Amino acid sequence: MRPSKHTFLFTLFAFLFTNINLQAQTLASAEATRTTLIEHIVKERPVLMELMTTAGLIPVLSGDAPYTLLAPPEAELSALKNQPAEQIRLVMAGHILKGKYTEKDLKDGAKLEALNGKTITICRKKGTLINGVSIAKADTEVNNGIIHTLNGALSY
Repeated sequence: MRPSKHTFLFTLFAFLFTNINLQAQTLASAEATRTTLIEHIVKERPVLMELMTTAGLIPVLSGDAPYTLLAPPEAELSALKNQPAEQIRLVMAGHILKGKYTEKDLKDGAKLEALNGKTITICRKKGTLINGVSIAKADTEVNNGIIHTLNGALSY
């Protein structure tokens, strides 16, 4: 028994729709991994970009070396705008880790050194906490690192 034209067309349409959807997802994923930390910040986080510029950290996040950015909310960053450049650099560098750390890599009790030389502590008791601040959105992967959006700014 031969399949009808309708069955054939339906199967063809389903195949094409699935294939196009998979290609779109692959392209979106490839685009994210071609973007650098700075390119992502320019597109998504204007206040963070302004502070990184003031702090002189653009070259660090633009290169090939892997970094993990712990990005506080824009509203909290706005309060830093009127601070001296050295204070902004200290705070912003405190939200950057050398190396690429996914949320899974952040082990309970781990102590990691931020770019400003200060130590941050990881707690995995109730979600992932970094110096007591929870991760709102984990593992935004870019070409030269990972971005974790935090629910607040880190304090030391």
